[in-house]
Amino acid sequence: MCQLQDISHGILVEMAEHRKELEKKTKPMLDTLRSYQDLPPDKALAALAIEDKKRQFAVAEKYLEDVLHSALTTTQ
Repeated sequence: MCQLQDISHGILVEMAEHRKELEKKTKPMLDTLRSYQDLPPDKALAALAIEDKKRQFAVAEKYLEDVLHSALTTTQ
């Protein structure tokens, strides 16, 4: 490790740039990891969660279709 007198502005700038590079490289991996952390630990619970999300998607899709249909019929 560097001693206190060995630390200079240039070294701090290099370290900051290196940190930014590491963050850029690890961000996609961390995002993927976070997506898995929300999954239930049990396969059956995961299947239920997936079905629930599918139902939510279907409801949202139906709502969007209804809104678009309503917007198209009111403008005509």
